[in-house]
Amino acid sequence: MNRFITSALQRKPLQLVRQQAHLSDEPPSRYSALSILDETHAGESSHPIIHPNSSTLHEHDPSSPTLHTTTEAPIRHMSLFDLISFGVGCTIGSGVFVLAGVAARNHAGPSSSISYLLAGLVATLSGLPYAELSAAFPMDGSTYSYAYITLGEVWAVMSSLCQTLEYGVTSAAVARSWGNKFGDFISEGEGGADSVDNEAWWGKVLESGTIVNPMAAVIALACTLVLLCGVQESKFATNMISCLKVALISFMIVGGFLLASPVIPQKDPDNPRPASFSNWDPFAPGGFEGISEAAAILFFAFLGFDMICNLSGEAKNPVKDVPRAVVSTLMIDAVIYMLAVLSLTAMLPYTEISTVSGFPRAFGANGWVWAEKLTAIGEIVTLPLVVLTSIQGQTRLFFAMSKDKLVPKFFSKLSFTPPLFLRFVAPKEEKVGNLTYNLYFCGALIMLLSLLVPFQYLDELISSGALFLFSVTDCCLLTLRYKCPSESFLGTREEIDDRSVFSIVVQRELSLGRIMIILNVFSFASGLSFVYIKLIPLKYALTALFALLAFGVTVYMSWNCKENSTTRFALEGDGYGIGRRRFRTPMVPYLPALGIFANWFMIANIGWVGIVMLSGYLLFGVLVYGTFCSGKSLVNSSTSMFSGGLGGSTKNEDLHEALLLDSEDNFNSGSSRLNIS
Repeated sequence: MNRFITSALQRKPLQLVRQQAHLSDEPPSRYSALSILDETHAGESSHPIIHPNSSTLHEHDPSSPTLHTTTEAPIRHMSLFDLISFGVGCTIGSGVFVLAGVAARNHAGPSSSISYLLAGLVATLSGLPYAELSAAFPMDGSTYSYAYITLGEVWAVMSSLCQTLEYGVTSAAVARSWGNKFGDFISEGEGGADSVDNEAWWGKVLESGTIVNPMAAVIALACTLVLLCGVQESKFATNMISCLKVALISFMIVGGFLLASPVIPQKDPDNPRPASFSNWDPFAPGGFEGISEAAAILFFAFLGFDMICNLSGEAKNPVKDVPRAVVSTLMIDAVIYMLAVLSLTAMLPYTEISTVSGFPRAFGANGWVWAEKLTAIGEIVTLPLVVLTSIQGQTRLFFAMSKDKLVPKFFSKLSFTPPLFLRFVAPKEEKVGNLTYNLYFCGALIMLLSLLVPFQYLDELISSGALFLFSVTDCCLLTLRYKCPSESFLGTREEIDDRSVFSIVVQRELSLGRIMIILNVFSFASGLSFVYIKLIPLKYALTALFALLAFGVTVYMSWNCKENSTTRFALEGDGYGIGRRRFRTPMVPYLPALGIFANWFMIANIGWVGIVMLSGYLLFGVLVYGTFCSGKSLVNSSTSMFSGGLGGSTKNEDLHEALLLDSEDNFNSGSSRLNIS
């Protein structure tokens, strides 16, 4: 048990963080996260030789006639436009095509636009901490990596479990939804569902609503093949389809407003089309309660922005571009969603809007049959982008975990040639480096899930997992600012080389940990009181009481835990120079604390089924970790290699110096090599 606790609370040392977040000092910028010690030479007395301008680690043993070379990570290749396209591609989808109709019809009518705004503000409460953490730690893994550095290994494992729900499981669910939509579209094109020959093999393939969904597996396979063609090819597909999706939704918005306006004359004055701005009256038929209910549903339309941080390891300028991409994605999503629901409710009275196919049916009701078909086809063409980006995000999560030896090594194995069966459409050489074997595994697993698993029973689990993940991210930011302030990543090398994140401010370890536990408990208790207490006076009294207690805990943290005010970037020896500024979240600790409160409040509103499922899922994952992975990760198995993973001394000075050689060369050469300001 002691071994498990020690392993579970182990943080990732700063030396390893610096290596895994390293940026080359020569353009094009490369990701050169270097091996600590190659397994094939672990038992030998050879010393790794790290070359500053290389993305390889050379293991040289004088007694060995060969030189062992391995490339550990892809080249940094993603620009700001690529990151924003990825973010828009993996977030905008059902939020327009499905949830807009559901929110307007069942909850808030035209005031769903306000619900989208509120949901976007709640998402921003966690989005801004993501932006700061991605700038502080420009590496793969997103919350998994942030939790590993600031909270401990077991929190990193739980974060990875929730990220798998948000990435892998969600991609299978979207693929299954696409399979149903494709079958319905073909059925309508053939004259209705009854016209499809369900006895024929093709009728069974297209039939929706069954347990087995073959078309879902087909689209998951197609997305996997696109990713296997190469990193540049999949990036081009993502950018192209994202632009097409934004163009399609822009057409839907403009078309709806035109139909509601007098610009387009009525074809039959005696039988006017239903589109009219008078449909916005009443604007809020459900009142504030309807707006809040719709906001709770529409919050999940913003899920996916955190996957941008999962690609920090492949961004050219992650410190500058990733925070901008996160904030830009949230702003673009909010504007598009608000305009879309206003356009939809202008085309039809909110009581007549379809909850399954809102925009196509609205165009059809106004006589634009061609626009109805175009919108339906556009949805079928663009929706698979969510599947593609989610699979890509899952592979990058496994890549980060594989580097830390928490999953098998083949997840981080790179390939520079496409598979043989794709070389007729893909280039012969992959310059960036593709995670081919990782894609084989993730693609096959997601295909099986989408083929065989109905997801109507897992919606609560996925939603609860995403909200829990956001709360962990907020706690990571609080820990970074207060327990291990950003000054720990600056200073001189003599000040930080012999420290880990765990040992930097050890005198506040227990107090801050208890403060964050109490903050999370009070936030959850407030939500549970609001949802499950039926006596109205007691319900509101306890909800307000726990909310005030959570606020009081935040004020105590602000007054008693001194915040470090420095804004310089963490890894001064990795090309960013002394004095470089990075993004910082405003109003800390109040903004991340409000995010924690909002996340737990919504978890309580999801219901006890989601809470129990999430608890069981995380407990099972931690038990598997404790049985098979505890004490075997790179950090735990190599603690002695770092200067005090828990505050100890360095036992292998030669290896320690080799790990810092690249940073030493960069540090001594000045700060003007890579200017991103």
